[in-house]
Amino acid sequence: MRNLFFILITIGVIQSSPGASYEYGYSARSVSLSSALVADTYNTMQSFSNPSVLNQCKGQNYGLSYFIMSLDRSLQTFYYSRKLAGNAGISAAVLRSSSGNFMGKDSFNNPTNELSNSDYYGLLSFGVGSKSGSGIGISMKIHYSNLYVNELHVDKYTGSSITVDFGGLMKVNPKLRIGFKIQNFINPNINWDIDRGDGLSNTYDESYPLIISFGSKIKAWTPSNIYIQKDMHMVDINKSPYQENTKLGYEHIILEDFLLRCGFQSNKNYNFGFGYKFNFNQFLVAIDYAIDLGSKNEGISHLFTWSTSL
Repeated sequence: MRNLFFILITIGVIQSSPGASYEYGYSARSVSLSSALVADTYNTMQSFSNPSVLNQCKGQNYGLSYFIMSLDRSLQTFYYSRKLAGNAGISAAVLRSSSGNFMGKDSFNNPTNELSNSDYYGLLSFGVGSKSGSGIGISMKIHYSNLYVNELHVDKYTGSSITVDFGGLMKVNPKLRIGFKIQNFINPNINWDIDRGDGLSNTYDESYPLIISFGSKIKAWTPSNIYIQKDMHMVDINKSPYQENTKLGYEHIILEDFLLRCGFQSNKNYNFGFGYKFNFNQFLVAIDYAIDLGSKNEGISHLFTWSTSL
């Protein structure tokens, strides 16, 4: 029982619930707009927020992100998408997040060993829709997690899962789009395999929260976009109430190529960022930056994304 408590506590140190690292953000643009992008139609990396946007995919698109984060954390993403025949598109993406060495505690709150954690997500997405801009999409999300214990990495806890997300997007008029996404609605569990290094092993299942998101993109005035989103997290539909998170984002376009951004979440501080787009031969290149001020005593994080379309 003591070992089981230790497992639960060490996992809880890393993230508030399974898959929490996936919710942080996938690009500098998404973080600067507080990830309020379930109704957005940006051409690169957008299937992270809503796979239905792939019906708006144009050509081929590539993206790379690298986040330099406080508390010895890091996050990287790679993204690829391409248009298919008709009003359809596909994408493949990888997201990796990690936490550096931190001290674990047992069930009595006593220090144990130094821990480190890495999470890997693979995302395969497909979206299809009408010429008007409305569509639906689906993503298969593969998650693999490593928790290393002590300096020799003798003890190891690994978790794996395959879940499914579903989303929709509707163009109401030229100035308003609305979207939704349901995360983890199929097979919402991660299976932990616990190897203590002494020849013994255990398994443990943990549930992902069911996350339902609704949002809108509003072209309030040219050349600005306003993003509004409400997320509802339900860990156990039958036993506990859901947690809400309201997200707001604002993007202002200057001279068509330079963009200023800011965002706010009800459970976090403000975020800020900017982006710059330019043409290089036949490529449209975008460079984005965001700064995350963090919660109290968390520190500042710097986020960078490079993307190109052809």
